[in-house]
Amino acid sequence: MSNEIKTAVTGTALSALFIASAATIAGAALPISDPSVIAMSQKIRDGAVTLDYVYLPQKGYAVVYAVDKSGQQKEALGSVELSAGDHRGVKVALKSTPPTGSKLWVSLYADKDGKPGFDAKGDISHWPAGLPYINKITVE
Repeated sequence: MSNEIKTAVTGTALSALFIASAATIAGAALPISDPSVIAMSQKIRDGAVTLDYVYLPQKGYAVVYAVDKSGQQKEALGSVELSAGDHRGVKVALKSTPPTGSKLWVSLYADKDGKPGFDAKGDISHWPAGLPYINKITVE
């Protein structure tokens, strides 16, 4: 076989391999990252807390809860609806301003009921077994 024919066959084979690989990659589902949130202790400003970073793999809510002295989650003080993806500087308006020294927890929920607004009964927590420690905020 001549060098020209070998080059043409090799080029055609490599092109076919590239096209097959690209098709496989395009059809493959990308891995989904776990939901996450980063929130630092802060002063309440304009009746809201600011979450430094939130990632949701699907549409959902970031919800801020009051915590009692034993560390148990109490009522939701505020929530914000977020699209899938990463978000920075997320402001969550609060129904009431907790006093300095209060502990707050941030939880993330998937929108499962399709209705507007957060619903603890219709939407699903991403952490049903407990909240990661990083979600704790102390009001300064």
